[in-house]
Amino acid sequence: MELNKFILLLISSSILPFLAGATFEAPGIADALGPAMSSLSAATTRSPLPPPVVSPTMRSPFPSPVSSPSPPDSPAHSSSTLPLLSNNAALTKICDVTRYPAECLATIAPFLTGETNPISVLKIGIHALQKSFEEATAVATKVINDLSTTAAVKAPLDTCVESFDSGIAVLNDALTAISAHDIGRLSTKLSAALTYSDTCEEAFAEQPDLESPLKETAQHLDKLASINLAISASLQWS
Repeated sequence: MELNKFILLLISSSILPFLAGATFEAPGIADALGPAMSSLSAATTRSPLPPPVVSPTMRSPFPSPVSSPSPPDSPAHSSSTLPLLSNNAALTKICDVTRYPAECLATIAPFLTGETNPISVLKIGIHALQKSFEEATAVATKVINDLSTTAAVKAPLDTCVESFDSGIAVLNDALTAISAHDIGRLSTKLSAALTYSDTCEEAFAEQPDLESPLKETAQHLDKLASINLAISASLQWS
């Protein structure tokens, strides 16, 4: 019995390629081969392949670049200031006598109203320097009161605060000199303001191992003081 099944299976495997697409009209042959072909089909049927494994999306180990935010407008490039800088020829001419014409324009133009002349420009410049001295004093005082500030840093900062306060006072005298048309006194007071703006950095320069936290502030004060002094030198009073 087992031998007969083996022989039938062998015969079926030999003729299977020829019988795969054929249609049997003789029912006897189909009936005879039916069980064998069913057994052969079951034996040779392969289980379906597992679905392909999809690899996870590879991500770069580096973060995606983030666009740096655009820096805020500086006073010299503010959209509200540019028309003033480009259209006021009188102001441009006055600022050209200074060492820092761009800073002069940026400082004066936003506050300039009415007639443009050296006196009106100088008054605005003096008030701007006073305001900057006040702001510098506030910054220096904050650093002094910070518990992390060492005694070595506090000592020159105390000198800075004193010089800034003196600068504010001497500029009040400069405004008085303008009202009195006292060109000599005006020049003296504005020269003193320039000295006070330098005093802070000189205090830190005496200790080379210390870096001034007000370096940029002092440079700004120095420029404003220089601008005012240069404009005052161009004044011609009758």
